[in-house]
Amino acid sequence: MSQSTGNFRHVNAQDLAEQLLAGLGTRLAHSAAVAAQAYRVAPLLPQPWRDLLVDAAWLHDIGYAPQLAHARFHPLDGARWLRTSGWDAHVCCLVAGHSRALTEARLRGLDRELVAEFEPAPELPAAALTWADLTSSPAGERCSFEVRLADILDRYGSGLVRQAAETNEPVWRYDVSTIERRLGAAHLGVDV
Repeated sequence: MSQSTGNFRHVNAQDLAEQLLAGLGTRLAHSAAVAAQAYRVAPLLPQPWRDLLVDAAWLHDIGYAPQLAHARFHPLDGARWLRTSGWDAHVCCLVAGHSRALTEARLRGLDRELVAEFEPAPELPAAALTWADLTSSPAGERCSFEVRLADILDRYGSGLVRQAAETNEPVWRYDVSTIERRLGAAHLGVDV
């Protein structure tokens, strides 16, 4: 799916992620892994969510790009930039709310802005993106939810991200188990 992207050439989600995340450590590798996981789970979703999920997976972390980091909260910054660049509103909503971002937005005092600007994505596409994000390591490898959660808790010390992760753990587990049950029932496999 190609979109008009302001100063960026007419690009698809992968190309855009490659442009915006280049030079930001392992962010691009992680986004590529999330996109691969999203592609695996996409058959569980009705159209148009299949393609939108993969696009959102590539783009979910673009808000870390310094030129986009205005609110200093990557889900909101990325979604705002995508919206002003003409991306589908559903992609923007998935990016804005990825991995239950509202919890951290609340801790940062940005929840009203997030809710006012972006509707929540439907439960199944949102859970699919959460699963894809939380079964992809920062280095771009598949991993279990347990490994990813331990990494998040370890990497973020005692700050807001850790606090949000601890609050979100039960709903993340629910999202991950929901998708893994559906993958198993569809015989699409759940190996990580």
